[in-house]
Amino acid sequence: MLKFYGIKNCNSVKKAMDYLNSKKIEFEFLDIKKLDEETLNFWLSKRNVLELVNTAGMSTRKLGLNKEKLQNLDQDKIKAMILENPTLIKRPLIVKDDEVFIAKEYESF
Repeated sequence: MLKFYGIKNCNSVKKAMDYLNSKKIEFEFLDIKKLDEETLNFWLSKRNVLELVNTAGMSTRKLGLNKEKLQNLDQDKIKAMILENPTLIKRPLIVKDDEVFIAKEYESF
């Protein structure tokens, strides 16, 4: 079964859930705000940290981050920021068969 990480009131997450439901694809919804380090480490073993961060999101703007600033931070610093502010992650994030899909990549299911 897919693990589907997101925030219930996020429009992108709602669209993705509607898509998966329309395809009758079962998934387990997990609140991304409850992200733990083990889960983040798994994601980082599969994807680049800069792929995970939503540089256009409200959370990055509040922290004064952009692509350039993120590229100048080491991975441990970005990881700590994500664990403190899990909404920095692009949503939805889906784990399927040991692979990590970000944002609209679910449309390939």
